Amino acid sequence: MSRRSGLFALAFGSGFSVLVIEIAGARLIAPVYGLSVVPWTAVIGVILAALAVGSHLGGRLADAGKVPLSRVLIVAGFTGVLPVLGAGVPIAARQLLGFVPGAVASALILFAPPVLCLGAVVPFLVQADTESLDNVGRRAGDLSAAATAGSIFGSFCTGFLLLPLMPVTVLLGATAAVLIVLGLAADRLLGSAAADRKSYAAVVVLPVLGALAAGSPADALYDGQSLYAAVSVTERTWPDGRLVRELWQNGGSSSAEYADDGEPAHAYAKVSLEIMDSLALRPERALVLGGAALTLPTAFVRHYGSEVDVIEIDPLVTELAEAHFAYGWEPRPDIRVIHDDARLVLRQEGPSYDLVYLDVFDHLVTVPWTMVTREALADMAARMTEDGIFMANVLSPLEGGGSTFLARLSATLHEVFEDVRLYRASPDVDLGATQNLVVVGARARVHRELAWSEAPIEPAGRPLTDDWAPVEYLQARVFLGGLRWR
Repeated sequence: MSRRSGLFALAFGSGFSVLVIEIAGARLIAPVYGLSVVPWTAVIGVILAALAVGSHLGGRLADAGKVPLSRVLIVAGFTGVLPVLGAGVPIAARQLLGFVPGAVASALILFAPPVLCLGAVVPFLVQADTESLDNVGRRAGDLSAAATAGSIFGSFCTGFLLLPLMPVTVLLGATAAVLIVLGLAADRLLGSAAADRKSYAAVVVLPVLGALAAGSPADALYDGQSLYAAVSVTERTWPDGRLVRELWQNGGSSSAEYADDGEPAHAYAKVSLEIMDSLALRPERALVLGGAALTLPTAFVRHYGSEVDVIEIDPLVTELAEAHFAYGWEPRPDIRVIHDDARLVLRQEGPSYDLVYLDVFDHLVTVPWTMVTREALADMAARMTEDGIFMANVLSPLEGGGSTFLARLSATLHEVFEDVRLYRASPDVDLGATQNLVVVGARARVHRELAWSEAPIEPAGRPLTDDWAPVEYLQARVFLGGLRWR
């Protein structure tokens, strides 16, 4: 390899590593902060700031000639292991600082140090590749393009290949080792003699650290990554003394069922079945948006003999449902799972349903904004029979700033449905605590009073629409106000 080719390889590798750290890092903190716009903004903002500061300092270090590029890359490698060793930082930062400041602090502590070093790489390479002022612009442009090309390739490779292939900590540990390798390559290419035995040993040690940090919790039956979420399956004894199996996605419990009989364990699922019984609703056909472990669809088949279509975007959770949950106990010909985006499927022609049930989350309490706009709800209503029922599971406090999303959602629901009611799944929970709420909507008035505590929320604010739905901001106010469950 020629010297210039080596310089381009270093630029490409540094750009690739930045995007691995950014994307895998965002997934690393997802169990605490989710993958909504708030943590992504924190991670992207910190990464860009670190690149800017690194580029500024790198130019000065390159001109001074006292610190070789190999040492900068080796430092990037050693600091690149911070996300692997600092698994407790995100939750500690959130407890100490709150949701938004905690997300920013987590990104600063875990991801800024290696990225700052990587930001310094291109200035060093430009200086090494410049022979005269006549071609400095072209050389700088070519090396910057190589680094950008590495970032582009890194984004696709990380998201589509590496994340589903290995645990996040292993990927970050391997990336740290690659940075050490780049430092050793720079040492040989530029003749700086900055490497030592520790650098060579780190190439082996850092991926091993990542593998050791990837150990699953003691109660985990599965722990891994998909294209869409960090996913795990656990089995533990709940306060009622019964053994419960749960599916977790990005830190939130998306399905829970009793291990002995496969019945739903979440309060909202139990209340939903009771409400359906009170409404004398025995759906022949039901549509469930968000299948997770398919606990609720399986219950519909068991209790009502329904035919259930499920739209679930993540094929991995369906595989886990079959391997670990009641869905897999016997053949389920009455349950058809469609792995696709719900909005796309809803826009297509299809059958009508007696029940449409929305149960989609992307973190602890956050609902994807695309599923709660007026247009999305209208698409769901269009799939209902004339006397069909819409139901949804929503998490929100009932007072304080965190309840603003619920008021806006209620206003949106009233734009689509003639009759809208919100019931508390656990009436004994304090109004200021985040809790499950079961939404019931119908095209005509439901002439039946149900024996559940209705949520004291009045519709307020502008309805959510596809062109303006600040759902993530509104739901972030739950965290800003202090998330609590009791």
